[in-house]
Amino acid sequence: MTALTGLLARLRLARTLVTIDTRHHDVAAFAAALFAQGADIVELRDPHAPLAALRTAVEAAQRVAMPLNKLVAVSGDIEVARAVMADVLVGGPDLDPGLAHARLHEYALVGLPASTADDCRHLAESDAVDFALVGPVTLSSGTAGAEADLDLVRVAARQMPLGEVTATPWFALVDSSGSRLAEVVAAGARRAGVMVTGEKDLPLVGRVAETLRHAWQADPALEDFALRVLSNPGPPARFRTAPEPTTW
Repeated sequence: MTALTGLLARLRLARTLVTIDTRHHDVAAFAAALFAQGADIVELRDPHAPLAALRTAVEAAQRVAMPLNKLVAVSGDIEVARAVMADVLVGGPDLDPGLAHARLHEYALVGLPASTADDCRHLAESDAVDFALVGPVTLSSGTAGAEADLDLVRVAARQMPLGEVTATPWFALVDSSGSRLAEVVAAGARRAGVMVTGEKDLPLVGRVAETLRHAWQADPALEDFALRVLSNPGPPARFRTAPEPTTW
């Protein structure tokens, strides 16, 4: 099992989250290719997959991720995360993060979606939430609601400041074309998540990772961020496991 400090450091330093399903003939090879393109976290999201298949996929991806200091996440509920022994759980809006920490292993990390400004505020203030997924930012520029999507990114940047080591890390969810990534970065995002379906999407992952790398390097607020992360390992595990469900 990975130590909490290692998990938190990897999460805080991650920029590119890539979501895939389990329908690949070689999940390990696909995960390795994604990491090679710049993915920092591979999230397995496949609600219709049998638990045995999902666990096999998670284990295969983890074997690739661990030597590379990358992360593997699973999307679902607490019981799914327990069944596959996940280190990182991406929950839905109804997931209780305190209960998740109480039921999962003591080092597990829990992320929740933020689709409103209130969500961003709640997740920023919660001690039980380890990261946030903001968006999705899917509407094309000039369409109704497009600016509201970017406003949510701006709210997230204010509520969860990127340069603060102890602030909640957050990923802006962009569409599968990555067409709005430049706008999302301009609005304040320095981490992003994208869903892919196969090897044809590997160049997209590379473009997303490269764009974020340049934005990260050019941001004065993130100067020496890696050093600060490694110097601040986070709270001891015993404070991360809530004995009772939390409400927020």
